[in-house]
Amino acid sequence: MENMLGKEVAEQLVRTAALEAVKEFEKSQKKNNRAKVFQNARKLMENYNRICKSVQEGVSELSDVDDGEDLEALSAEDIYINSIIKSKLRSIVMIAHIDTCLRLLEEEMNEKESPEKYLAFRYYYLDGMTPESIAEVLGNCVGRTIWRWISDLTSILSVYLFGADAIVLD
Repeated sequence: MENMLGKEVAEQLVRTAALEAVKEFEKSQKKNNRAKVFQNARKLMENYNRICKSVQEGVSELSDVDDGEDLEALSAEDIYINSIIKSKLRSIVMIAHIDTCLRLLEEEMNEKESPEKYLAFRYYYLDGMTPESIAEVLGNCVGRTIWRWISDLTSILSVYLFGADAIVLD
């Protein structure tokens, strides 16, 4: 009887430990997902000007898209060209989405009477300025403050860009 009771206690301890381990794993996954969304927003902004330049100066023409031809009828070169065109189309859609989200971010900062935060964000990502030079332009702040503003606004932008996927719910 005593042996059976010890076994039940051990099983209960194992179940409790397993549940706690699962909870901790889920918590770390949520944190990792949040970090990934933040990194994706940062990467989009770091490459925004390159994407725009690629779309503006790319050699493909949207009128070159084949009208529903079967894939088998296309040569390898045609498939490659079509993939470039489709990439350009995705880039155009992404730029439009980013532009809309940037407008929303700017409006939010203006409503919060913090336009300097948006300017710092814009100067950093779109104009390629350093936090130190931004601090000089804006005055009354230091590079560390600029870094904090950029990080804060990148988090807000990630919600505009990715919606609910950017929010970690506990």
